[in-house]
Amino acid sequence: MPYKPDQLLISPDPDRLFLECAQNIVEYANECVKLRGLFSIALAGGSTPQRLYQQLSSQPLAEQMPWKSCQFYFGDERMVAHDHSDSNYAMAKQALFDRAPVPADNVHPIPTDCAQAQDCADKYQQQLAATPSLDLVLLGMGADGHTASLFPGTDILSEQQKDVAAVYVDKLAAWRISLTYPCINRSKRVIVLAQGEGKAAIVEEILRGDKPEVYPLTRVRPKGQLIWHLDRDACPHSSDT
Repeated sequence: MPYKPDQLLISPDPDRLFLECAQNIVEYANECVKLRGLFSIALAGGSTPQRLYQQLSSQPLAEQMPWKSCQFYFGDERMVAHDHSDSNYAMAKQALFDRAPVPADNVHPIPTDCAQAQDCADKYQQQLAATPSLDLVLLGMGADGHTASLFPGTDILSEQQKDVAAVYVDKLAAWRISLTYPCINRSKRVIVLAQGEGKAAIVEEILRGDKPEVYPLTRVRPKGQLIWHLDRDACPHSSDT
């Protein structure tokens, strides 16, 4: 069965991709704040979202974002110090938190200073308990179909109880901490962001429904809305929507 997002939004180039995705986040954040007085988001790591965060923290969008009413969480993290160059938090801090008026208490990085990765995951689970259902989870897409730190063939894919878990990724020879399917799929909205021709093959295979059990991203099926934001190079055979 083909995997169909609720919305497949294709931008003509990377600049438009990050701008249009940022605009959608700002609009949705304001809707949530108007309804409930709060907007909670789990940020994605990696290189692709960096330009998105820079858009959010630049004018004119920066003055439209309800920063004081936003709570920022993270979809996954590497077991490195928060000032390490590989840290997802460090990237978000540089691209977003240092550039926008985000109250320090509104930022919730995943702890990485525990003796064991699972201890850090358990600590983050306690922090997330205050937010039973995230308003938005922002996800990327790996060439192997992974998202957050939900990699093919890892034990975390079968986790059904915990919202946060530690996972050892053999091909990276490293521990990661990640939100799990129960947490992601309980969210009110998920945005999947992908850019560049290097993602075109996996995008085509996932949307066509080839080998769905192979690609962890295909098990992201939120109770709310699933939106894919792609640029033309990442989805060359589709028309604008």
